[in-house]
Amino acid sequence: MKVIEIFERKGLEVKIRIVSGFLGSGKTTCICNMLEKREGITGVLVNEFGDIGIDAELIQRGDAVDMVELPSGCICCTLRNDLVQAVEEIKTRVNPERLIIEPSGLAVPSGILEALEPVKEKLGLEIEAIIGIIDADGFLPNLESGLFGDFYTDQLANSDIILINKVDLVSPEMLQKVEEEIRKYNQSAIILHTVNCRAEIPALEKHEGIDYLHLHFDHEFDSLAITPGGIFRRDGIEQVLRDAKEEKFGHIYRAKGIFQTGEGYYNFDLVHGQINFKKLKGGSGNKFIFIGKGFDKKAVEESLARART
Repeated sequence: MKVIEIFERKGLEVKIRIVSGFLGSGKTTCICNMLEKREGITGVLVNEFGDIGIDAELIQRGDAVDMVELPSGCICCTLRNDLVQAVEEIKTRVNPERLIIEPSGLAVPSGILEALEPVKEKLGLEIEAIIGIIDADGFLPNLESGLFGDFYTDQLANSDIILINKVDLVSPEMLQKVEEEIRKYNQSAIILHTVNCRAEIPALEKHEGIDYLHLHFDHEFDSLAITPGGIFRRDGIEQVLRDAKEEKFGHIYRAKGIFQTGEGYYNFDLVHGQINFKKLKGGSGNKFIFIGKGFDKKAVEESLARART
């Protein structure tokens, strides 16, 4: 069936959705939701900030999904050539109806648009939509901190659709302030309020030419990405995350991972002081990523070691 679908699509354009958002905003969840409703063959290209990939393992796979992962680098700057090669590989191999690109939580959408513009006609690419995801709980504090340069300006100004996610965590007054701030950057984007990024993504007109705002976002973040062996205690990992939340290791903005316990595999997230765990059906080893500025990586590794059974 898959071969027949590919043959029937020979020569047709690939619609591209870019799903952008800061660390922990909900990009992977949004893509999983899209894949639940997909029709036909869909490609997914995932880029992580760190040396190991976690998001790709969490994204649902199936016969109609083709996955390419680009870890360790940023596809809007150092991995531009790799991005083009990966898109060409997916186009040549399966020619999907749609390709979803998930840049890292520190990549700006304009860099991806700029990298793809010269090859759009050659590869038959159509930029269908730029979807920006905002964490309702963390957006204003992040913006006001001034630590993230022009990241939000680029993301918001270039988004066609903006999901204000995690609206269940904020008051109606805070939600209104978030939306008012977004409108300072983009008057025309469609704004949707979501929980767990659940939303019907509307169809949009085709993008024509280069009509985006490009800003240089210079991030100076540190990351610790490790794949230790062994079995871990869930309460031990929870203690590591509580210590990270309380800044006992220094400034850690985001942590995520997959780890094995005696009861199976779990996925964890630490973002904006919120710690979440999810039981997984399976896994392929332990993977931990911590992202921050000037934090004590050795102390984090020692703490993780104490969490082993």
